[in-house]
Amino acid sequence: MTAELTNNRASLGLPVPTLGGAHWFLRLPLAAIILNEGVTKFPDLAAGAAAFGLPLFLWVLVALGEIAAGAGLLVGGAIRNRFGDLITRASGLVIAGIVAGVILLVYLGPWTGMQFHLMLLAGGLFFMLRGNQS
Repeated sequence: MTAELTNNRASLGLPVPTLGGAHWFLRLPLAAIILNEGVTKFPDLAAGAAAFGLPLFLWVLVALGEIAAGAGLLVGGAIRNRFGDLITRASGLVIAGIVAGVILLVYLGPWTGMQFHLMLLAGGLFFMLRGNQS
């Protein structure tokens, strides 16, 4: 199908610009946001868990998951083989799961103001489903 798209575009005379490292434009900010979310939970884990009505062990698991997934996006992108692809996909899965939980926990009723979290969810799903494929 890729060849068909390329041929169709070429037949229309449209240039098809590509940049091999374009995934970094999504990967870097998503990793930075998720890493920040995880790190900033640690100064007062108990208060954060209480604010969301979650058990402390779950809150700690979320914080560690955010840190691991953010780092995993960076490491997975730097390792351009099957293992790096697996790290990227696992990181995307963790991000998507955590952000989906936030959306359900915080926005289930009002559904307003959740655009930021929807973009994080979309980024996590993208890397989960696409991995390191260009």
